[in-house]
Amino acid sequence: MNRRFLDTATILLILALAGCASSAERHEEMEKKDKRAETHVMLGASYMQRGQLDVAKEELEKALSEVPDNSQANNIMAVLQWRLKKYDEADRLFRKALDKDASNSSAHHNYGAFLCDRGKLDAGIRHFDVAAGDALYPYTAEVNLNAGLCLMKKPAPAAAEKYYREALRINPKLPSALYQMAKLSADSGQRLSARGFIERYFQSADDTPESLLLAVKIERALGNKNAEASYALRLRSKFPKSPEAGQLHAASTSKKK
Repeated sequence: MNRRFLDTATILLILALAGCASSAERHEEMEKKDKRAETHVMLGASYMQRGQLDVAKEELEKALSEVPDNSQANNIMAVLQWRLKKYDEADRLFRKALDKDASNSSAHHNYGAFLCDRGKLDAGIRHFDVAAGDALYPYTAEVNLNAGLCLMKKPAPAAAEKYYREALRINPKLPSALYQMAKLSADSGQRLSARGFIERYFQSADDTPESLLLAVKIERALGNKNAEASYALRLRSKFPKSPEAGQLHAASTSKKK
């Protein structure tokens, strides 16, 4: 066999192997960058939950310096910018997060909440619907709850109720959804239904001034003076300085007059 041919073949083989090695190294380095970015995103989100926004920002900036196009890094940074009231930057980052990964349900959920907060209700609902349609997204109950809250800004109680009921179908003990259904039912004159929802609420969550005042109003509408007095006593005892306790005092004072 021709010696020159052997040498040429050997050289080509070496070049090919070098190319494979280079490609493998690049892939390995990219994986390392992705893992570092993921760690910084998790830390950033954790610091943000604790209210340490400056530290959260540093961690998220590190994540984006590792992988500028990381969808989740842009998503969480957008939430941070929203909290800092930098709305244009938040909107840009949410859009970038979804541009890089249109299937990022967390970004759809957060962007939907952002848009509703900014008064763009219909656009927000569209993003909520995308997130709610993802069977693998672990927060579909909360998505439906937030969609209902968004619709009540219109207000659109009938449409909101559908979302609240879907939230409760997914998680029957979701406190906020139970409270909202109790309120909707009370407002529409469905008093027994309202009682059922508020009782379920108290089985799943701690007392709040708002929930206790709602319970007082529901039992008052039903004419159950004992239950009304019981809820009123809980409200005055647990939250004596709350505006809701003040409303009770004002109501009792006007009755005496």
